[in-house]
Amino acid sequence: MSNLEYYRQQSVFTDPGPHARLYDALPSDIGEICRIARGLIVHFAALGPNPPADRIAEIDCRYLGAMLDRILELDNRPLSESRNIENRLVGCCRDHTALTVSILRHKGVPARARYGASAYIEPGYFCDHVIVEYWNGARWIGVDSELGPYEIDMWKVEFDPLDVPADQFIRGGAGWLMCRAGQADPERFGLGSGSSLCGWEFVVGETLLDLAALNGHEMLCWDSWGMSENALNLDEADKVFLDEVALVTLDDTRSEGWPKLMADERLLIPPVIQSYSPAVKPYEMPLDVILDFAADQ
Repeated sequence: MSNLEYYRQQSVFTDPGPHARLYDALPSDIGEICRIARGLIVHFAALGPNPPADRIAEIDCRYLGAMLDRILELDNRPLSESRNIENRLVGCCRDHTALTVSILRHKGVPARARYGASAYIEPGYFCDHVIVEYWNGARWIGVDSELGPYEIDMWKVEFDPLDVPADQFIRGGAGWLMCRAGQADPERFGLGSGSSLCGWEFVVGETLLDLAALNGHEMLCWDSWGMSENALNLDEADKVFLDEVALVTLDDTRSEGWPKLMADERLLIPPVIQSYSPAVKPYEMPLDVILDFAADQ
């Protein structure tokens, strides 16, 4: 299967299930799809420091079918109609991205999620973020589907969010390589200046999350496994291995190696992962479905 054909197909995470028919009436224009995603999902941070206790658990809804169940439970109008803030699914950048990717794939457009860090949320920091990449027939284009006119003004963004420059969104592997080369401080990667959640754990975690997404596992931002759980104790051999992982994830001409990397025991997603959700205390999370990454080798 070609790289492009693979990203036209839904993953177990982006599959809308019985709600797929609702996508038929939606536009194919990328700007309109992003507008729709923003009208259905609200970032939990936008609800203030204490989001409603009966809603915050929605951020751990990882499968599109279940996300759409909740969206329609809150407001069963057509998906193209923007909801009031209180009737939007409580989520984050990953959820805006997953929904956008799901709609694009339904329309036959190759699309994927990329995990990494934004240089535009807070000046001087690389903030945990997830964006869309879609194939326009000539190249992969980065899109921040969470970014609307209000956010552009708030974040002082001076570029088109429908074509995010590579130096504004740092893909997971690129962040690892920057820190390894001394070009960036790992303490500047994380949730921003107001949080102690930063450092090598984030840099390693984003590298693994990005590799997982390239292999059809669009995980939650706070999911952790394998080398992510041991980021502060990696030996030099581990670091050299991650150098190669990072380089491979940043090179589409080497995409045939992505499943082989994901099958490595140091990177393989186990049946039970660790989740550090902002909604609850850290917990172990069994996944409904685990793909066999080595199956296509």
